[in-house]
Amino acid sequence: MAASSKSPLKLGYFGRAGSFSHVAAERRFPKDTLSECPTVEEAFAKLQTGEFSHILVPIENASSGIITNTADQLMRLARTEAGATLQIREALAMRIKLALMARADTKVITKIYSHRAPFDHSRDWLGKHYPLAEQIIVESTSEAASLALKEKGAAAIAGMQMQGRLKIMSDAVGSEVANQTTFIVVGPALARPAKPTHTSLVFELPHKPGSLVDVLHVLSRRKLNLTKILSRPIPGRFEEYRFMIEFLGAAPAKEFVDALARIKRITDFLAVIGSYPVRRI
Repeated sequence: MAASSKSPLKLGYFGRAGSFSHVAAERRFPKDTLSECPTVEEAFAKLQTGEFSHILVPIENASSGIITNTADQLMRLARTEAGATLQIREALAMRIKLALMARADTKVITKIYSHRAPFDHSRDWLGKHYPLAEQIIVESTSEAASLALKEKGAAAIAGMQMQGRLKIMSDAVGSEVANQTTFIVVGPALARPAKPTHTSLVFELPHKPGSLVDVLHVLSRRKLNLTKILSRPIPGRFEEYRFMIEFLGAAPAKEFVDALARIKRITDFLAVIGSYPVRRI
């Protein structure tokens, strides 16, 4: 699949081989177009330098909410000239199955590695079964598996796809609650894009009462359903925040065009960071 008729797709995914981002990337794109990237920040940096044509990174987990470092990178990108062309092109929703894994010779688990989101999802299960084990947050589940492979007495909460390297100690981790992660593909327009259904905006507001409510009322009056909202501090501007929202709607629908025009008038800064379809993979 090509990013455009002129440039081939070269997609960087968050984490190392075996990460959930890697699984999502393999389900959506040809394997020979994929490259790993250890951090979200590095993925965005390599996208902007042109080393990757596109990146695939997690944006939200059903248990732990929006992935803030991904959101921060999107907000920074929106403030650059590149933000006009490097936008969210797709969202990919994938069910997640977690397992506790360790080396085959492990008898007692004293520490557990994982990304923050799996720890959030499995908090109750870990409290019941491994209350004394040290919990160590790392960049990705694939990194967690690599660390557990090196250390006796260590385990990782990772995806079932890592079972060839580690022994499954339990596949019931957090199983009482269904889990799903949403990933986004960021870059220039993809070839043969599907019809967009969602739009994400980044905006800054006048520092006065009711300014956020005014934006939400614009969406509500036009029956544009809000699906995500996040606020992040604006560096150097105390008690002021930058917002990212996602809602159902896209051009050329009249209600979308009207809403965007109105929001532009009542914000200090506004950027569309993508109108895109949401796929289940």
